[in-house]
Amino acid sequence: MKLKDRVGIVTGGAKGLGKAIAEELMKEGASIAIFDLNLDEAQATADELSKFGTARAYRCDVSNSKQVDDAFAQVVADFGKLDLLVNNAGVSFVGPHIKDVTDEVWATSIGVMQTGVFYCMRAATKYMLEQRSGSVVNISSIRGYSSNPGRIAYCSSKAAVIMMSQVAAAEWAPYGVRCNSIAPGVQRTPMWDADVKLGVVDEERVLRVTPAGRLGEPSEVGRLAVFLCSDDSEFINGACISIDGGLTSVPIDGIVTRPS
Repeated sequence: MKLKDRVGIVTGGAKGLGKAIAEELMKEGASIAIFDLNLDEAQATADELSKFGTARAYRCDVSNSKQVDDAFAQVVADFGKLDLLVNNAGVSFVGPHIKDVTDEVWATSIGVMQTGVFYCMRAATKYMLEQRSGSVVNISSIRGYSSNPGRIAYCSSKAAVIMMSQVAAAEWAPYGVRCNSIAPGVQRTPMWDADVKLGVVDEERVLRVTPAGRLGEPSEVGRLAVFLCSDDSEFINGACISIDGGLTSVPIDGIVTRPS
């Protein structure tokens, strides 16, 4: 197993992409702490994934620095160490253009997906730098480098995550700690399905312009996270790896020709 005897944290791990990442990490031998705002959902996920190994649930608002520091300390107390961190917690507000974005939407988005990532990265340094080993994977998005009208707060925070990962990679490399980011394209998650139901995204159009002709599966992102957390990627540091079925490789007016 690639991650045998390693201990990791997955934020926003109770469902969707975070749950899939936690599952893939555990399949490779890692013990996982699942952070989520909803402790009941986190516990249900921990119980479900326990068939793969050890999982514990922790309530944590990643936008609150004290909660983050306390939760990290509790994980180390419970498991004895910290080797891996996947910053996945996110929120989605799709539709309002800049003129209509409220202070609350902006503050919540940046608080969870940028400030929260920073708080967790900072908390991880207390343990990883001292032990001179560890891997941090930050979940960005293709919207961190490919803009999307109606998502100013989301795009801004995801762009910041890519740069934060690069800064961390340079600072932490002398200590044997790596930091990379993943930029998923459109994934079949509950968050995406909810946006489709609300009519704020057009799934048929996304499928039409994606060369792969389908949405991504969260487990695929999970397996990429496993690779970046494992020794197989020990010389990959500061990278942002896209996993989008080729969506950002083709201009928006490009024509994808499929075999008949």
